[in-house]
Amino acid sequence: MTLSSSAEVRPHPPDARRPAIASRSWRRRAPGAARWAAALAGLAAITAFLVVAANRAGYPFALEWLEGNSLVEVHRVLAGQPLYPAPAVGYVPDGYPPLYFAVSAVAARVAGTSYLTLRLVSLASAIACFALLARLVQRETGSAAAGLAAAGVFAATYSATDTWFDVARVDSLFLALSIGGLYAARWMRGAPGAVAAGALLAAAALTKQTGLVEGVAVAVTLLAGSRRRLGWIAALTQLTVLGVSTLVLALTTGGWYLYYVFQLMGEHPLTASSFGGFWVFLASALGLAAAAALIGARRVPPVLLAGCAALAAEGYAALVHSGGGVNDLLPAYLAVALLAGLAVGSRAAWRPVAAGLLVTAQTALLLAGWHPSTAIPTAADRAVGEQLAAGIRAFGGTVAVPDDPGLSLLAGVTPTAHQDATYDVLRGTDQAAIASFRGSAESALAARRFSAIVTGDVKPPFGNPPALGRYYRLCPQPLLAGVPGGAFVPVAGPDLRPSRVWLPLGSGSCAAAVEALDGAGHAGGS
Repeated sequence: MTLSSSAEVRPHPPDARRPAIASRSWRRRAPGAARWAAALAGLAAITAFLVVAANRAGYPFALEWLEGNSLVEVHRVLAGQPLYPAPAVGYVPDGYPPLYFAVSAVAARVAGTSYLTLRLVSLASAIACFALLARLVQRETGSAAAGLAAAGVFAATYSATDTWFDVARVDSLFLALSIGGLYAARWMRGAPGAVAAGALLAAAALTKQTGLVEGVAVAVTLLAGSRRRLGWIAALTQLTVLGVSTLVLALTTGGWYLYYVFQLMGEHPLTASSFGGFWVFLASALGLAAAAALIGARRVPPVLLAGCAALAAEGYAALVHSGGGVNDLLPAYLAVALLAGLAVGSRAAWRPVAAGLLVTAQTALLLAGWHPSTAIPTAADRAVGEQLAAGIRAFGGTVAVPDDPGLSLLAGVTPTAHQDATYDVLRGTDQAAIASFRGSAESALAARRFSAIVTGDVKPPFGNPPALGRYYRLCPQPLLAGVPGGAFVPVAGPDLRPSRVWLPLGSGSCAAAVEALDGAGHAGGS
């Protein structure tokens, strides 16, 4: 029997095409894998933020020391009191436009005036910001994973910016309106879209005045491009909203609105160390994401590139002035997150892989270096706050708490000017404003209007006017001496808690007053 030598029984040589096919298949799958890795890391960051925000939203005291003035400002709006009066010992506003306080006041009419209501406005704004950022990237690149990655890496900066997204401050509403305006400007298709873009950019500037930079940058870019007709509509809308509102606010406040929001903020001196500090903060928090952003920056539409540059400039300008803080970096971080997300969603062969890995690593690093429990007040914090509020309520008269006027409101006492807002006025150059505040403080102290003054700052209250030493004395006994040092310290911002008591001369024993203000005997039933 003869064996066949046909091809069917010959051994096949190795197929040299298989490694090449496998390599091509991996190259096709790698961008998607990198995008989804970044998206999953981003989802973890968003979840961590939401868990912390939910666990502290109802905390009845300040999470950050300037929240107290926000609460006072919303209270004034609801009470029909002016938001921008002449500086006085009873009240000095924060140097921001009114939109956040107006929106919070609308919410407070339904839910009541509390930190919870104000924080819910910020929380909703932060979620809207994440959603708009994700949608903008997804619409630009066609990749939902890239959009989630962009929103997630921005959410991961929650820990790097002192957990600012959900505090009762203007920033999150400002960011949501800023990205909303940028989205509308990029995708407007007719006159209604252009009007919406202009209105959103104007609303951002009416929340935080640095938003003017983005509005101008976007308008100029649109007017220089192919959509200049719509650009004119957006620019005129923005100009009309800002012009009319500024004119009305200037006239109805006797010019004090212009003083607080523009003149006073512009007088803050530059801080030399912050010129380089901005880049240090940016590199340490989002250095890898910034590298990812650079990968795809050349292919970004001009209006988005101009908006991102403006957001970064806003953050830089705010940080380098005296009084700037980590929250001022948020616009720059938003710009980096947007550009990084666009790079992750890129259709080029290697760019989405490199950008996705960088964004994944960045998000993971930010999450790994943060302990969420440190951002949530404890039961002990709440107990000390309730004890102190009870002591202030039972003490009688007007107990001034310049570092936390919100605590006065919560204790049912008339609040006084916030120490930080007072400092801004007194270090300015407007002599009429300085004289207004100093005259008010001198009169109040000479009349012994305050039954006690409680501070956490080592600086004397109200700018240390001469009448303070003539009519009040600083008690040697510290307040809350028996409370552990970390309790009732704000989880964000400066580590200040009430610790020093000033009493009117001849008003009685310091020891008895401090014991009464400590509130230990009143916390249960007052």
